[in-house]
Amino acid sequence: MTLQDAPSRPSGPLRRVRDFIDSLAGRLLGLTALAVLAGEIFVFAPALVGFHENWLRERVSLAQIAALALEVTPDYDIAETLEYELLTNAGVQRVAMQRDGERVLLLEAPDAAMQHLVIYDYTNATGMQRLRWAIETFFAPPGRVLRVMARPSFDSGDFIEIVLEEAPLKRALNRFAQRFARVSTLILMAAGALIYIALSAAFVGPMRDLTEAIERFRDKPEDVSIAFPRSTRSDEIGRAQRAAADMAEQVRNALRQNERLAALGAAVARIGHDLRNMLSTAQLVADRLAQSEDPAVRQLAPRLERTIDRAAGLAASTLKYGRADEDPPVLQRVVVAEATEEAAADALIGFGPIEYKPDIENNLACVADPDHLHRILVNLVRNAGQAMKEHNTREKWLIIRASRTEGRCEIEIIDHGPGIRENLRARLFEPFVSAAPEAGGTGLGLAIARELTRAMGGELELTRTGAEGTTFRITLPAA
Repeated sequence: MTLQDAPSRPSGPLRRVRDFIDSLAGRLLGLTALAVLAGEIFVFAPALVGFHENWLRERVSLAQIAALALEVTPDYDIAETLEYELLTNAGVQRVAMQRDGERVLLLEAPDAAMQHLVIYDYTNATGMQRLRWAIETFFAPPGRVLRVMARPSFDSGDFIEIVLEEAPLKRALNRFAQRFARVSTLILMAAGALIYIALSAAFVGPMRDLTEAIERFRDKPEDVSIAFPRSTRSDEIGRAQRAAADMAEQVRNALRQNERLAALGAAVARIGHDLRNMLSTAQLVADRLAQSEDPAVRQLAPRLERTIDRAAGLAASTLKYGRADEDPPVLQRVVVAEATEEAAADALIGFGPIEYKPDIENNLACVADPDHLHRILVNLVRNAGQAMKEHNTREKWLIIRASRTEGRCEIEIIDHGPGIRENLRARLFEPFVSAAPEAGGTGLGLAIARELTRAMGGELELTRTGAEGTTFRITLPAA
């Protein structure tokens, strides 16, 4: 498609009109206009029917009064001029009455027209018939003559019948329709304007403010000057405003935290190369120590070598942290007793009298990455040792309990520390949230441990904490 073929977008006033039509306010105005039009129709139709029927019944009443004047004369004998005046005053051409099954012609003009005769029987007419007759009269062609039958008001007869031209009724009906349409339209437009203003203030305005705030936040989420309306309304709009304000606060906190993580990643990347060189030197020292004649040194040298190897691997993997192509964990069968014993031996060095007490089901094994599981256990055991050391508890032992439950391997790390503060429990696994900041922790250990556990198809959770101690549970697939 060329530029000439592309559809042109409206601009200027036409663009503003199009935007208003597509907006919530424009649609509300359209619905209000439709409601006003529907109200006009529903009000106009009954009014038109009522005027049509009342006009004809008024002619019936006048005709009946003329008939009563005739009945008081002897032998129904009146002058032709008086009969003409009575018919003219009633606006009819013929008057007849039916009593006891006999129809009596009372008055009749000499030039009464009987062509194009249309019958309106109001003695047993339904509402739909009255509506149809009013509409017929409103759109009727000229020259029609009506024969109207109705029950008399001042007599015991069966019904009274009049014949009259439709033209005067049509003219009166048109005048009434014009007056009624003008007045009712003004009233309904005023009511519609009030409804539109009220709905705009109650709903459209708050939604417009919320939408504009969301759009500004989408473009600049870090801008703290963008304030979301937070009302006390209990309806859906109030809930949406409060939810949007909470969401913006959470997103800003996440952005600030991501900035810190990015800065941390940049710092780790800068020191990664030098750290690996240092670990290489430490590896050479460990190799020399392994050749020492001192039995105690030779016994500790393998453990030192394993620790340095893991540190080197951690430094290498840290440089890849956060990349989309990060290698997944290598899952294999891991004996739980061996993994926990090795992690406790590495983590509890330097914590003095703290004793490791295993309570592990025989031959229990899980499906995990050995290095990842070791890092998880070391983090949890070191945290437990630090908590008991700082608390100076009399129970200086760490319990690791493990068992198989419904095809899952559950490992619990139990300490006798002071427990975790209430205000930290909900955010314990978030980065930079430390349960013991006074010990110099960075608050990344538990976050990394949970991430590694979930990568292996498991879960890490806090199951108990208080003055008696704390328990973390690792759940992994059983081998």
